[in-house]
Amino acid sequence: MKQFISFILFLFIISSSIVAQNFDREALFQPQKMGNGNILIEDFEDDSVGTLPKRWYNRDADFRVVASSKQEQSLYKYEIRQEEGNKYLHYNGMKVRHLTYPLKNKDGINIYDTSILSWKWRVHKLPKGANEDINGKNDTAASLYVVFEMGRIALFKKVPKSIRYTWSSTLEPGTNTSKLFGNQQILVLESGDNEMGKWKTFERNIVEDYRRLFGDDPPAKPLAILLMSDGDSMKDNAIADYDDIILKTKE
Repeated sequence: MKQFISFILFLFIISSSIVAQNFDREALFQPQKMGNGNILIEDFEDDSVGTLPKRWYNRDADFRVVASSKQEQSLYKYEIRQEEGNKYLHYNGMKVRHLTYPLKNKDGINIYDTSILSWKWRVHKLPKGANEDINGKNDTAASLYVVFEMGRIALFKKVPKSIRYTWSSTLEPGTNTSKLFGNQQILVLESGDNEMGKWKTFERNIVEDYRRLFGDDPPAKPLAILLMSDGDSMKDNAIADYDDIILKTKE
């Protein structure tokens, strides 16, 4: 993926978040408050097998993907699958298509109360040779973004700050690189094929990550969470699964 494409993505996300308010006013699909103070963002259990997830929007956050035309839906290589009674999101494809879960107008979101972001993912195939630090090779089998408010000026425009957690084809775990003049911070959590085929659970303190990466305090409510798998730059398929996205209280 070219840097220009990433730049356009984040311009659209912030500019379209206002549009997404129209959907959120319907009070549909609010996150589920759990008994322990945690907030369940998504576990895909309410979705039907073989469909796109009903709570998730397109890249620009202006319509839910399940409400789009059949032709548009066919461009998304995500689908709900079930395994041993558990539903999850599966991706198998090459072309980049982001799924966006807007948070701006969701109730009860305050990351100072629930600072731990937890999720599961499982990679089956890496886009060979991909490298998030090289624009012409910037593909990833699995990535989760947390998108915040407007950041520094990039190419004469302001773009949102974001933290992108990835399962990299080549970069070592712990690697931190950035795009968009520092507005997009990339953290590699898993790399290579040693753990492929296994569900891996990750927990990140997104308040601490934000402070370390951007040098100030984050807003209490992020704009959105994004999921993205792709292999278009390397012309190679990526295959991955996602599940159980939860905001947790700090223990």
